[in-house]
Amino acid sequence: MEINKSDLRLDYFLDKERPLYQHPKHFRFNTDTKLLANFCTIRKGERILDIGCNNGALLYACDQYDVKELVGVEVFDEACLVARYNVEHFFKHPTKIVCCRVQEYQDEPFDVIVSNPPYFKVDATHPDISMDPRQNGRVEVHLTLEELIRNASRLLKSNGRFYFVHRPNRFNDICKLLYQYHFQIQSMQVAYDQNVAKSLLMEARKESGCDCKILQPYFIK
Repeated sequence: MEINKSDLRLDYFLDKERPLYQHPKHFRFNTDTKLLANFCTIRKGERILDIGCNNGALLYACDQYDVKELVGVEVFDEACLVARYNVEHFFKHPTKIVCCRVQEYQDEPFDVIVSNPPYFKVDATHPDISMDPRQNGRVEVHLTLEELIRNASRLLKSNGRFYFVHRPNRFNDICKLLYQYHFQIQSMQVAYDQNVAKSLLMEARKESGCDCKILQPYFIK
C-alpha cells in the first residue's frame, strides 16, 4: 500500500513551525493532542513510545527534544503510512512506525510512553462503529483502557513515565487500573472548556513511591 499525497492535508501542530500531514477522513490531532504534547516532560537521551500514534503528532512534539529514539505503534495501515510520510519529511531523530496491535508489540523497555487513546466504551447497540475510521480513534474497539495501561506497564522501564489524556468520568477506572499495574500517579491536571471538565492529563510512574501533585486547572480558550 502506498500513500497518495493528494489525499492528505497539510496542517500545523502546536505552531507554524511544525507542519504535519493529516488524512481528512481519519482521526486527526485535536485539542487533547495539543494539551498532552505540552503536558509531557521529555529528557535528553530518552526512548519514547507512542501507543496509537495515528499520524505521528505526539511523536513530532517529542522530536523537538534531543531524544535517542521515537517509536510509534499504530493498528491502522493508512494511519501508519501517513505517520511514516511525516517522519520522512519532518522528523530529525531516529523514528520508526510499527503497524500492529500494541498487545502484540515486543521491544526493549522505554523511558517514556505517551498516548492519546480511545476514550469511550463500545456501545453494543452500534455494531458498525468499528467501520468508521474517525470513530476508531475515539471508541475502545481495538484498545481498552485496561489494555492500554497493562501494555504501558509491560513496555516501560521501572520508574519510567507514562503520559496520557482521558476523560474525567473515567477517573475511578483509571486510578484502579494504574494501581493494579504497578503505577503511581505523579501529576495530573484537568482541562476545562467553558467551566466543564473536559480532559484529564495524567503522568504516572511505574514502580515508584512518588507523591501525587495536582496542577492548576487549564482553561481552554
